[in-house]
Amino acid sequence: MSTSSSNPLLPTFNIGGLASGLDTNSIVSEMMSIEKQPQQRIQQQSALEQQRVSDLTAIQTQLQSLGTAVASLTDPSTWTTSATIASSDPTHVAVSGSGLPPGGFAIGVSNLARAAQVTQTTKAAKVTESDTLHIVVGASGSPTASIDVDLTAGDTLDVVAGKINGKAGGHVFASVVDSKLVISGQETGAANTISVTSDDKNATGAAAQLGMAQTVTPLDATYTVDGKSTTSASNTITNIATGLTVTLLGVTSGDATVSIGSAGPNTSAVTSALQGFVSAYNATIDLVNAKVTEKKVANPQSTSDQLAGDLNGDPALLSILSQLREAVGGMFGTDPNAAMSVASEAGLSTGSAVGTGTLNQSAIRGDLKLDTSKLSDALASDFSAVKALFTNIGDGAQEGIARRVNDLVTNTAGVKGTVTSEISGENDLIASLDQQSADWDVRLTDKEAALRKQFSDMETALSQLQSQGSWLTGQIAKL
Repeated sequence: MSTSSSNPLLPTFNIGGLASGLDTNSIVSEMMSIEKQPQQRIQQQSALEQQRVSDLTAIQTQLQSLGTAVASLTDPSTWTTSATIASSDPTHVAVSGSGLPPGGFAIGVSNLARAAQVTQTTKAAKVTESDTLHIVVGASGSPTASIDVDLTAGDTLDVVAGKINGKAGGHVFASVVDSKLVISGQETGAANTISVTSDDKNATGAAAQLGMAQTVTPLDATYTVDGKSTTSASNTITNIATGLTVTLLGVTSGDATVSIGSAGPNTSAVTSALQGFVSAYNATIDLVNAKVTEKKVANPQSTSDQLAGDLNGDPALLSILSQLREAVGGMFGTDPNAAMSVASEAGLSTGSAVGTGTLNQSAIRGDLKLDTSKLSDALASDFSAVKALFTNIGDGAQEGIARRVNDLVTNTAGVKGTVTSEISGENDLIASLDQQSADWDVRLTDKEAALRKQFSDMETALSQLQSQGSWLTGQIAKL
């Protein structure tokens, strides 16, 4: 009979059992399956370690995400104070700014500033001579911009517009509307008129052929501040008060009131940063908890069964869970009666574990919950205390919650962190196991070759004996 070898390094087909009648290939295969058991255990251990690396890497990544959320929470810009600025008529008078004293202004708008526009008055569809067009924005003595555009005989209006835009530098914009060249100013103000001339002053020159005439007169904005009339070349006003920007959007029927409140915390920024922290913290807690509590399969029947519970009860991960909960749940400062001594006073807690319904599994796991109303009240009543609760630099209980968590992230997921070191150790172990498996490949190849030689020698010897027996039987028969 013939069958394939179990080892790719051996001949593909072997002939066995011709003399003995035994299925030697099957016997060798069964014997080799026993010989391979140590290697299979090494390979299973390697697969388990690779699963551990995969899970630990996921935890490391999640911890780093938590670190990013902490960075946002400790960023000084999150905790800046600013005054509220509002307009009673934001569709006509928009306002923004910072560093302003409390108070307000009454602003009325008579007309908006606008830019100039000139339009072709002739029917020319192209220029018939090469020429240089000169576009001046502003007074000729002190122009805002002077644009020189070289034209070639035969240039169509679209080509002329394209050449102007290529040289305009943002001061004007040229287009073709209803077969007419239109040049629109991009800078408002009565002084920013537009004039168009060319080198050739004759009737055949580019300027004469196009006959550009003003179709929109540039204007300054006219407005009042507390009843005092003034003008501006721009609709964006920055000289009413240092730090205040007023954008005129339309003519008002009456004065718009611009109110500036007292400086206060940026509640939305703090709330957003805390919500980001809560989401990252909960994701970290849930992931680590799921891994350390995943049960091992007592009698694994599949690869997934063998890999289940790879991090069950891992001491380093259990320590991380404990430290995370202590960092958030521990008391801040040494005085329990202080304005802010625990996170729950700023609206950050694990919620209620029990109630009238079923157990709250999220609270039992230690997931955080943010009460935004309570946070807003805390910020309004004692902004400095809330800020210190999360960001204070100190040792032990004097260290703010966010900074405690940041220290933990660095000590676990940083370059020399415990999780990072554990991943490195696992990778070293995997490399060692893979080398052991490779060594077993050589050993098993030699073992299978030896077994096949032994059976082959046995078959040869039996065949010779059978031949001799047949010869003797024949000789005896002749006698």
